Amino acid sequence: MRVFFTNRGCKLNQAELEQLARRFVAAGHSVSPSLGEADLHVVNSCTVTHVAARDSRKVARRGRRLNPRLRTVLTGCYVAAEPERAAALAGVDLIVSNRDKDRLVERVHEAFGHEEARRERALGARGGSIDIPYVPLEFGNSRALVKVEDGCNMRCAFCIIPATRGGQRSRAADEVVAEVAALAEGGFQEVVITGVQISAYRSGESRLADLVARLLAETGVPRMRLTSIAPWQFDRRLLEHFESDRLCRHVHLSLQSGCSETLKRMRRPYSSDDFAQLAAEIRAAVPGLALTTDLIVGFPGESEREFERSLEFTERMRFARLHAFPYSPRAGTEAADMPGQVSHAVKRERMRRVLGVAERGRTEFWSSQRGERVQVLWERPKDDRWLGTTDNYIRVVRRGAAPAGLQRVRLGRIVDGGVLAEEIAA
Repeated sequence: MRVFFTNRGCKLNQAELEQLARRFVAAGHSVSPSLGEADLHVVNSCTVTHVAARDSRKVARRGRRLNPRLRTVLTGCYVAAEPERAAALAGVDLIVSNRDKDRLVERVHEAFGHEEARRERALGARGGSIDIPYVPLEFGNSRALVKVEDGCNMRCAFCIIPATRGGQRSRAADEVVAEVAALAEGGFQEVVITGVQISAYRSGESRLADLVARLLAETGVPRMRLTSIAPWQFDRRLLEHFESDRLCRHVHLSLQSGCSETLKRMRRPYSSDDFAQLAAEIRAAVPGLALTTDLIVGFPGESEREFERSLEFTERMRFARLHAFPYSPRAGTEAADMPGQVSHAVKRERMRRVLGVAERGRTEFWSSQRGERVQVLWERPKDDRWLGTTDNYIRVVRRGAAPAGLQRVRLGRIVDGGVLAEEIAA
């Protein structure tokens, strides 16, 4: 079969899809470049907000309209949250739960009658080691995503993830090191370490800082990036690893609100002062670091005073990038039944103001880096330009073709879509 993959949601979802692609290839199938040419459509869904859930339903339904012979498999967090509704979607032939995602290829063979030989090969591909090349779906051969943990033991009032992904669990450190080493040997220039909350990583006595140390010492990966870290779990031992120019100067600390009263209702175990102190410590230790975050707007009970405090805090923090989204009630979470639900109109207006702060913070950070010589990983062409990313998460634009892999550039002026690469060093 020719299989087309669609991701909705986080980098963890993308990492899982790329792992599924490897398993399909190991079972004798191929990756299709488009829905129109595919026999099977695999959708990894999201339900972190009602918009994400709606988008997941939309993309699952559209395949059959574009390609009448197509079969669609829907998996991921939307399926976990609403299995009956997911199964009833027009155009969806099979749903696979998160807990059964590792058996998705086998489930496809069982459902659609593929020969036993392929089923047995798929069974062999369910373990931690898959003896075929990495199958990149989003970034070509430049960047690979490696899942190191899944699930969450926290009970934040707004979050559906513990219900859709279960409790926290981690991959064995030896397994992660072996995968990253293989990716580096295969020519990948950057590996992104991802999970629900990678700061919760536990493998025997190893924690995230220990895993990073091993990856730097035991693999030849040119560049490694970390995804979201919980502020209360930031291990100061990580700071010493940023002395290596192979660890990207980018820390994503999930804030959610800049108002301590709101954070308390969210059941987040820190205050805005705690966050600011940690951010200052990290920035002092790592010059040029990009600090990025997430922010929820319009959480239940968020008064105008609380919002103003959150907005002022956010502006003062000068985030290099800020992902803001309006609060979305998720059935089964504590916040869905809280009093003081904020109207859509108020959330829209607050989002407008937050996005303005986000844009100013990003522009200020980009401007502060002008003239710096940094390494850019060129990723993909867009129109007549190439796009790439620095280790400190600046989007860089180069007119015309770009050399393969990592290149040292000097950052120039801000242009539409990023920062212009003024020159490429030999």
